[in-house]
Amino acid sequence: MSSAVGLILLAILLLAGVAVFVLRRSVSAERAAKWPVAEATIQTVRIARYGKNTGNPIYVGDFSYTVGDEYYSGTLAISNSFSTGEAPPGNLINQKIEVRYNPRKPRQFSVPQQEVQGFLLDPYF
Repeated sequence: MSSAVGLILLAILLLAGVAVFVLRRSVSAERAAKWPVAEATIQTVRIARYGKNTGNPIYVGDFSYTVGDEYYSGTLAISNSFSTGEAPPGNLINQKIEVRYNPRKPRQFSVPQQEVQGFLLDPYF
């Protein structure tokens, strides 16, 4: 009986943790929407795979941006689900995009969802 109670408590703690994560994430997105915008450049595009038997590859792009005289970098997710042509995601290299950055900690950034050359760009987690 005590093991069942322990499992129930563990499930409740896990659900509470997920709820806190979701709430914090949405607050961060709202806060990031007010941050200044910087122009970033996509430097590379690569395939990221998770697990042993993943189906569709996930394309990610590495980008860089500057604030003042400081250089920062980040990663974003690339989806070709909106692509109308046969262009490969690699065509996004050297493409300019918008990135929002925290004015107090410019290395902290947010990639607003945007469409570029028929590809949907999203934050990468």
